[in-house]
Amino acid sequence: MQSFTLSVPETFIIPQIYLSTDPKKVSVALTLGAEAYETIQLAATKRIRNESQSEVIAELTTDFNEQLREATELSSTQIKRLKVEKQKFEDALQQTKAQLESYEQSASAVRSQAQKDARETFIEILQSKEKHIGQLEQLVSKQMETVCGKVDGLQNSITRTFSSSKEKGSFGEALIETLLKKAFDCEIQVVSKDAQTADIRMIRAEDCEYFWEIKNYTRMVATEEVEKFKRDMRLHPKVRAGCLVSLRTGIVGHSRGGDIDVEFLEDGRCILFLSNFLNRDDPVFYLQTLRPFFQILEAQAVPLKGESEVVRGLEMKAALIANLLRSHCASVAKHRNSIFTHKKRIDSMFTEFQGYIIESETQLQTLLRLAIGSEDAAAEAETHLPATVFKRERLSDYEERVKVFIAWLLKTVSVQEGTQIEIKELLEKGKDGGFAEKWIRDLREEIFQPVAWSKGARYISGLSWKV
Repeated sequence: MQSFTLSVPETFIIPQIYLSTDPKKVSVALTLGAEAYETIQLAATKRIRNESQSEVIAELTTDFNEQLREATELSSTQIKRLKVEKQKFEDALQQTKAQLESYEQSASAVRSQAQKDARETFIEILQSKEKHIGQLEQLVSKQMETVCGKVDGLQNSITRTFSSSKEKGSFGEALIETLLKKAFDCEIQVVSKDAQTADIRMIRAEDCEYFWEIKNYTRMVATEEVEKFKRDMRLHPKVRAGCLVSLRTGIVGHSRGGDIDVEFLEDGRCILFLSNFLNRDDPVFYLQTLRPFFQILEAQAVPLKGESEVVRGLEMKAALIANLLRSHCASVAKHRNSIFTHKKRIDSMFTEFQGYIIESETQLQTLLRLAIGSEDAAAEAETHLPATVFKRERLSDYEERVKVFIAWLLKTVSVQEGTQIEIKELLEKGKDGGFAEKWIRDLREEIFQPVAWSKGARYISGLSWKV
């Protein structure tokens, strides 16, 4: 049997059942009471919990609905504001699109006008260039006529070789025949196939016949060849004089200064020896200088065979004639030098015209680069030069190589009044930059103001070296 102690308040009244009934029933009553109490307590707790959750949910629902209402109002306000801003942005975008379309139309018009101007300028430059080219072609044509005249006389004799002496002789005869016809107004007969005669017979007038013997050897003309020509001359007493011509070499016993010599026969007639004939710059002109020789012979009567005094006089005349012919050779050389000087002047004019053409091409290229929108060309065109130092306003006004030099100079120096740099130092640094000293000096009058770089000065004013 168990026992336990129960404490109750003083005002508690113990039921009679617990005082008069036996312990067994009391235990049953207590058990039932305890179970009933627990059941009531659990039900009450459950009910209280249910009632508390409903209130919290209701309260939370109310708060949530309130917050939802505020959030909805706020989102509506934000949406309206965003719609207003969106409309503003759309309006600004439309305006920007309209401005872009306007700019594109304006740029297209400017581009079209620039292309039109460039096309017109290009056509003008082409016409100018064609005019210059026409003038150059005329000058070149005149020069070519002179050159062709020389080439005609030398074209077959410079590099041509022959397989036999017969062919060499035929070539020499044909060449001298052509040159004699160009140099003299006379009749030319090729008589090389006849026995005991020369290669060519030249007839200037009645009783004025001359023998021409042509030698196209690679060695000196031997004395035997000279004696053979003398024998042929003796067999033809009507012939006034003879000419022995060696095209490429000298003649034994007659190769003196000027490659020309005269010898008289015992009957008073003479033989003219011409050595290294093809070494002349203008063979036709050289032959024409011999006209005084033939005129003197034709003005004199043929001397008698036995007149020794006459022969001695002719020998003296022969010396004079030789000197005269040598002076003609000097005159020919003088004319040749004059022709070369004239050619140099023509070459200088041609170089100057080429410079004009190159300058025009450079200007055209700059204009085209500007027309197509090249950034480098635009920057170059807008590069303004200081007026106190440079003669021209913009960098694009100079030709290409000068522009390279000025661009290098502007990177190396600063423009500042009251400063100066030594020309000697500029020449040294310019040489390191790839510019010749003489070329830089020649640019003084072209690009620099006289107040900046005067003639004979040691300094250039208005410039200072960059540190």
